[in-house]
Amino acid sequence: MKFLISILMLFSISTTIFAIEDSAVLEEDNFQELSMQMKQNKMGLVMMLHTEGCHYCAVMDAEILSPMERSGEYKKRVFIRKLQIDKAEFVTDFKGNRVEASKLADTYDSRLTPTLIFLDHSGEEKAVKIIGINSLELFSASVDEQIDELVALISN
Repeated sequence: MKFLISILMLFSISTTIFAIEDSAVLEEDNFQELSMQMKQNKMGLVMMLHTEGCHYCAVMDAEILSPMERSGEYKKRVFIRKLQIDKAEFVTDFKGNRVEASKLADTYDSRLTPTLIFLDHSGEEKAVKIIGINSLELFSASVDEQIDELVALISN
C-alpha cells in the first residue's frame, strides 16, 4: 500500500512539473505595456495569480488556461497571463509603478491561489474573480461566462 501511495505521489509531482514547463501562458511583468495593447485592441485580461509549487495552479494552467491560449479562440478577445505572487521580484503595474508582485495582488484583495482576475486596460476588475478550482467541467464554463461579461463591459 505504501508503494502505491508513493507511486501516486510521484505521478502527481511529475504531472505538476510537466504542466509548469509546458505552459502556453506567459508570465507577465509589465502590465503598463500590456494595458496599452489592451486599450488599442479593445481587449480584456484574464490574469491568474499563482505561487510556486501550487498544485491547483498547475492544474488550472494545464487544464484550463494553456488549452485556451493554444486554441486561438480567445486571442481577439482577451490576453491570458500569469503573475507569480510569492517571489520577491518587481513588476510594472498598470500605472507604470514598479511594485512587488504580491503588492499588485493585494490591489485585487487576492492572496489565495489560484485566482483568476478579469481586468480592463486600466487594471480595473470588470467581472467576478474566481478563487480556487473544483470541477474542471463546471470551471471552464464559469471562466467563459466571466470572459463574456468582461468583453461585453469593455465593448460598451
